[in-house]
Amino acid sequence: MSSAHVRTALRVAFLLATTASGVAAQDDEPIGRYIIDLRGSSVGLGRNEELARVRRLRPDQLPARGIAVDLGGHLYFLRLGPVTFGIGASILSTSAQQPVVEPMSEEQPPGRFNPFIPQQPTTDDEEEMEPLIEGIPVTSRFTAISPQITFNFGHRNGWSYVGGGLGTSRLNVYPQQPATPVQRGARTLNYGGGARWFLTPNVALSLDLRFFAISPIEQLGEQPGSPRQTLMAANIGVSVR
Repeated sequence: MSSAHVRTALRVAFLLATTASGVAAQDDEPIGRYIIDLRGSSVGLGRNEELARVRRLRPDQLPARGIAVDLGGHLYFLRLGPVTFGIGASILSTSAQQPVVEPMSEEQPPGRFNPFIPQQPTTDDEEEMEPLIEGIPVTSRFTAISPQITFNFGHRNGWSYVGGGLGTSRLNVYPQQPATPVQRGARTLNYGGGARWFLTPNVALSLDLRFFAISPIEQLGEQPGSPRQTLMAANIGVSVR
């Protein structure tokens, strides 16, 4: 987990907490028993160099961002002073495709990778130069199931929160092909914060900034591995109670 990501999440959460607390100061009623969130999301998929390398791709061939749907729900079970404790979960899913990208320079290994043509043995100088897959669109699919414990600050008409939990995610990156290849899931720590402002008694504007710290997984047979990495999702939508 990057300390820079943690500091960013805490700063955003503090700003949201200050704003939501100010809005809610006119109402001392406690937060309700539950909330359901339906949000759209912009997910930074990144262009991780190691992830690209193990799939015989260049980083610029990977999709950089995807549009996702984020669905979640939370129960609020305990209030101690200014803090209301909540427990819940969310599921986020996105798919993005990067069109064909031409090589950045003539220094890139030439030609397309063809698995049916035997590769020439490499010399010591070439052993790190793996054949590249060229001329094919690349797809990234990311799905995260994120249990969360939240610490909520505010009142019934508006509150902010910080929280996180340990769940699982699946990041599948592959060149276009007839069938979607199998990709194992990875343990994923999610953390972040957000706020809800009620526009009507039952419907609120909902904002959430969430980080996904994905654990590395080793290659298993034909199933490729993945490096340690952190993705970020910015979510906006509605909450209903």
